[in-house]
Amino acid sequence: MDAEELLALYEEGKRDFQGLDLENIDLSHVYLRDADLSHAYLADADLSNANLNNVDLSHAYLTDADLSNANLNNVDLSHAYLTDADLSNANLNNVDLSHAYLTDADLSNANLNNVDLSHAYLTDADLSNANLNNVDLSHAYLTDANLTDANLTDAYLTDAYLSGADLSNANLNNADLSGAIIDSETKLHYKWYCVWKLINSKFNIFDINLTYDDTDLEDHDINLVINGIDLTVGDINLSNADLSCAKLYFINLSSANLSGTNFSNSDLSGTNLSGANLENADLSGTNLSGANLENADLSGTNLSGTNLSGANLENADLSGTNLSGANLENADLSGTIIDDKTKIDDKWYFVWKIVNGESDNVIKRYYQLSLFNLLNNSFDHNQYVGKDLSNSYLQHLDFIGSNLSFSIFYRADCENANFTNTNLYCANFHDANLRGVNFQNADLRYANFIGANLQGADLSNADLRYAILIGADLTGAQFTNADLRYINLHGVDLTKSKTEGAKFTMFDDISCSWNQINDEQFEKLCYDILLKEHNLKLTNIDKIGNSRSRDGGRDIVFYKGVDINKKPIKWIAQCKLKSDKRSLGSSQVTDILDMLLAKEAKGFCIMTSSIIDATLHDKLDDLRDKTGIEVEKWSYLEIERFLAEHPEIKARYFKD
Repeated sequence: MDAEELLALYEEGKRDFQGLDLENIDLSHVYLRDADLSHAYLADADLSNANLNNVDLSHAYLTDADLSNANLNNVDLSHAYLTDADLSNANLNNVDLSHAYLTDADLSNANLNNVDLSHAYLTDADLSNANLNNVDLSHAYLTDANLTDANLTDAYLTDAYLSGADLSNANLNNADLSGAIIDSETKLHYKWYCVWKLINSKFNIFDINLTYDDTDLEDHDINLVINGIDLTVGDINLSNADLSCAKLYFINLSSANLSGTNFSNSDLSGTNLSGANLENADLSGTNLSGANLENADLSGTNLSGTNLSGANLENADLSGTNLSGANLENADLSGTIIDDKTKIDDKWYFVWKIVNGESDNVIKRYYQLSLFNLLNNSFDHNQYVGKDLSNSYLQHLDFIGSNLSFSIFYRADCENANFTNTNLYCANFHDANLRGVNFQNADLRYANFIGANLQGADLSNADLRYAILIGADLTGAQFTNADLRYINLHGVDLTKSKTEGAKFTMFDDISCSWNQINDEQFEKLCYDILLKEHNLKLTNIDKIGNSRSRDGGRDIVFYKGVDINKKPIKWIAQCKLKSDKRSLGSSQVTDILDMLLAKEAKGFCIMTSSIIDATLHDKLDDLRDKTGIEVEKWSYLEIERFLAEHPEIKARYFKD
């Protein structure tokens, strides 16, 4: 088939050209978007400057084909044969070249952003000046490939074969070199060789045949000191080295000399830095999540914007360290040393103070943060009211007798902490680790334990009235003599907990005593519910008049969502308190559409303390389906479940 015939068929709507013999065909500058040319024979074909967006060329035979300057965006070239093909200056964005044969192919200056080249054969290929940002080159064969000046930022080179490859001046920022293979012919900047050696030390792949092993360095310093990097056997000395943007996760740098080293924007997650000297190092923007920094010297280090979540900083020296904006979620700060030159966000300084509050040998005076008046070692048990301790590492701490009411422990790690006799009224322990925590005699009224792990916790004699334990793990927890009245245990298994002597209302009963409130109070309750449920600003909601006033059918007006013109949608809510336990029917909610049209509202909300009967359900559904009016319905079922999850609102209107 020649080009003219193929293009005519394409114009007629044909897209399936699988397996055709198209050798030497001239398709330069043509438009073949979405065509299927899989398994086609295109040897010596001219596809230069062609628009092949989204074309399937998998398993195609393209030996010696000219694809220069072609648009190959989203093309499937997996398993294709591209030996000696010219792909120079081609747009290969998001192309699948996995398992492709690209031996001797010209990919110089090509845009290969986000391309899948895993397991590809690129022996002797020219990739000079190519954009290989975020490319998957795992297990690729790059033997003797030309990668000079290539951009390999964030590239995956795991287990890639780089024997004899030329990586001169290549940008390997944040490239993953784990398992990559190099030999005596590989050309690689010393910095990236050192990164390669560090990241692969755990694989024990070094042998006497490697280019830069000490045994082969006849023309180099036998100690392999390169730009301040000393990789001699034994203690690692990386002082003043530039290892910025390096991917060095889960390596062992314990006791290493890293003073003055530039690790900015590197990935050191899970790395063992215990006892390391990091004095004056630059770790800004670095990922140190899960790293072990126990007993490390970080004095004068720049850790601004660093991810230290889950890091072990036990007994680390942070004197003069810049921790501004650092993420210290669940980091262990016990024994950590800070001084008046340490820059640390208020929250984490406060956590540090709590963790080390009784360790006189560790605490130094800290003048920059007077917010908490913590310039001495005294422990004011009332200073924690309403404090944000979310995501903090608080294991084994003693909070006996403290006032922590309204404090936030969201996802905090409080394992084996002691909260005996502690005021935790309305505290938030959502998703917190509370294994083995001692809550004896604690005030836990209205506390939020949704999703918390309370395995083995001791809550004997604790007051848990109105607390929420939805989805909590209570395996082995003790509630002996605890007050569990009005507690929300929806979905919780108590069979593996001890509840002897507890004041325990065995129910998921979240009912409200509606006879305790009047019409005016019910409208205020509905106002609070809508404010919370829709996260409204006070400027976006109004209560119209008093109960039973001439409000034109409007008890509450609020604005939620936007219409097609991006204008806020006006809603009108009607509140119906029913103390007689009868259902609310359509005859009691009349002229809805007329009222909405008169007030130019596009949303209607009904809220009642009773059940909504079928006539009103049908009426509101018809209103929605026929007019496009948005509808929201709250019967007592929805209201009581909402209040069970927000006991602070319920407490304003209902007594025990």
